[in-house]
Amino acid sequence: MKTRDIDIILNNPADWGKLKDTTVLVTGATGRLGIYIVNALLELNRRDHLNIRILALARSREKIRREFPRPQEGLHFLEQDVTEPIIWDGRIDYMFHTAGLASPDDFTHRPTETLWGHVQGTRNVLELARQCGTKRILYVSTVEVYGAWKQEKYIEETDMGPMQHTNSRACYPEAKRLCETMLACYKAEYGVDYTVVRLCHTFGPGISLNDGRAFAEFIRNAVRGEDIVLQTDGSAVRTYTYVADAVGAMFLALLNGTEEYYNAAAAANEISIRDLAALVASLDPSGRSRVRFAGGEQGSLLYLPFKLGIMDSARMEQLGWKAQVDLEHAFRWTVESFLEEEEA
Repeated sequence: MKTRDIDIILNNPADWGKLKDTTVLVTGATGRLGIYIVNALLELNRRDHLNIRILALARSREKIRREFPRPQEGLHFLEQDVTEPIIWDGRIDYMFHTAGLASPDDFTHRPTETLWGHVQGTRNVLELARQCGTKRILYVSTVEVYGAWKQEKYIEETDMGPMQHTNSRACYPEAKRLCETMLACYKAEYGVDYTVVRLCHTFGPGISLNDGRAFAEFIRNAVRGEDIVLQTDGSAVRTYTYVADAVGAMFLALLNGTEEYYNAAAAANEISIRDLAALVASLDPSGRSRVRFAGGEQGSLLYLPFKLGIMDSARMEQLGWKAQVDLEHAFRWTVESFLEEEEA
């Protein structure tokens, strides 16, 4: 991981001192968010001598060895699936719960696993928090909890749109909604404190290029020098947040936040799918990538169903958060990371 990315995370006015001499659990520790959280905590130990004990939970020994190949002070691994009860004899002060399937490929081909992975995993995390006297949980949620957004205004944390629940594509947003309800229930009954950060299209080095996300497919095409083929007219508008910016927001919400829900989206990085495809194609070093339209051919994966769904991040910005990475740098750095992997 680049030092640049860790610096972006730590260049946030979070109350880092709260982490001194604490134990922090990170679920999904080898996922695209978990890797950044764990590495930021390790850097805090090195830089500020905070003596954080980091419990990195992940189910794949292979991924653990690949992402964290050498022993590091304060880093401990819990090798298991989050859907199994989590056993830890001792206190856990803070938790980052990031684990769960979250891609169009998952929604399309593994809807049952997607649904129960989130629901059962979150229940296990909350049970552990209740038993270990955890001070606060940071839960990673999604713009999709807002449902099918039809309005032109940006989405605020108190908004809610309709959701069609009678199809398998609802496995993800409905699971996330239920998990947010579980958090509220555990707080009401057991006093387990939490804060939720809702993300939308977060990416960066380390993402999977084969999980069906449109921007991941664009990057894969550019890295291979292939054409980018759009299955729609590309008019849908999205925001794209660099992963280090998103993780910085998560630390701020956990350590400084006073609200239960925060949107975190880089509003300045708003772009249509069509224009994004052109931007990513321009990053192909071979110059071979072009954007073309499928001409009515329908893709096989189930994508986000609405054309405009931009979150208002004013509440997050009041904590001092500001996205530091613009669209071009975010995608350039991501493409470069995969080109460097290929060269290696």
